[in-house]
Amino acid sequence: MANLNSKWVNLVFCIDKSGSMLGSESDIIGGFNRIIQEQKQHEDGKVTVSMYTFSTGVQRVYLGKDINEIYDLDYQVNGLTAMNDGIGRAIDEVGEWLHQKDLNGEELPGLTLFVVMTDGAENASTKYSLAQVKEMIKRQTEVYSWQFIYEGCDITSTKAADDLGFKFKTYSSKLNLGNNYDVVSCATKAYRNVATTGASLDVATLAFCSTLDEASTKNTKSYEEEIGTTLTA
Repeated sequence: MANLNSKWVNLVFCIDKSGSMLGSESDIIGGFNRIIQEQKQHEDGKVTVSMYTFSTGVQRVYLGKDINEIYDLDYQVNGLTAMNDGIGRAIDEVGEWLHQKDLNGEELPGLTLFVVMTDGAENASTKYSLAQVKEMIKRQTEVYSWQFIYEGCDITSTKAADDLGFKFKTYSSKLNLGNNYDVVSCATKAYRNVATTGASLDVATLAFCSTLDEASTKNTKSYEEEIGTTLTA
């Protein structure tokens, strides 16, 4: 049985940097940096961060890096949207990293949160299909208890997230893109606040999921009010 450390949060970001994200660079960078700084302030426990970006191809920026070693994000947009390849590669590589730790008898994170942020539909993947990625998300959720959230920007339909089987999803305009990051930070802080009291992993995870659901729903409703319409399926 895996040795889970309830005070260890493993954050995985998979961020769209295709050409259509032009103009959102400062918000992407600012929102990410804000999450990092907020989590650094919580001194009890451990946070690791993996960062992947995708456009026409996929780039691994870092894997399993201690949050205290992370500083400002370097983010420049270009190309198409290989979202399936980005998600698929990140799941495979982060999963293998954790698997090797398990084989070595090392502890594993109590919570792995996988965050996908994008403003458009898949149009460039060559290695992973939608069906493959959907099955990968399902397996990591059901077998390893990973949590996944889809964060859409300037999107009026939930279809892309629904097609991939995301349980949690939230949306904002690019003008208020930082609100999507705030959803992640809020839920992560809720988990850590409970976990550091000595509560069980199940209790901490319940607090996380409840907060993530509430915050993501509130954020999406705010976005719908902003654009004057309800998101379609």
